[in-house]
Amino acid sequence: MNSSQAERLQWITLTVLGLVAGLAIALPLGVPIFAIAGAMVGTPIVLSIVGLSLGTAQWPIIRRHLSSSWWWVVVSALGMAVGLTAGVILVEQVGRALLGGPVNFRMLGVAARAVSFATIGAMAGGSLGLAQWLVLRRHTPNCKHWIRVNAWGLGAGLACSSFLADALVPRPGSLASAVILLVIGSAVAGACTSKTLVELFPPSTQHISATSR
Repeated sequence: MNSSQAERLQWITLTVLGLVAGLAIALPLGVPIFAIAGAMVGTPIVLSIVGLSLGTAQWPIIRRHLSSSWWWVVVSALGMAVGLTAGVILVEQVGRALLGGPVNFRMLGVAARAVSFATIGAMAGGSLGLAQWLVLRRHTPNCKHWIRVNAWGLGAGLACSSFLADALVPRPGSLASAVILLVIGSAVAGACTSKTLVELFPPSTQHISATSR
């Protein structure tokens, strides 16, 4: 396994761990945060934890390539908070318009559930990619496609994992279904962005000096 392949594998693994750990931390913290701040303020705060966890997980690799790499963690938290919040609101509002009431993901059909997750994933990925691009562009030219890859990767990942979870688990919303959704979805997103990361920072220009960090 060469250095590029090793880095791609590390990136995928850390992306999965970051997203899964972030949601595992954010969900129980959401109860007291919502009680104190309310849903409108609490939602982006809770969802920023997911981005914070993801950015922190990816940081050991990012620091190999970027000076001031700690900004990656900050913008990941902000980007994910904005994107996930916007995606959830959009799905909720469209669902209310079509169904005449609140959206219950467990009650949706297989295709509708996949489209809903794809929408949330694409908006979260696009916002995350845009925020991270603001850091990347200072260090590598022609990196705007990072935004598109993040949007496509997380959107397609959550859509595919939603279909897979419904095929393998008879009960939508169960723990097993959620695990499949998160692990497969984040793995697809990590695989897409890992390829782009290696293209942006090929092995010949991989490492920056310790003095420039």
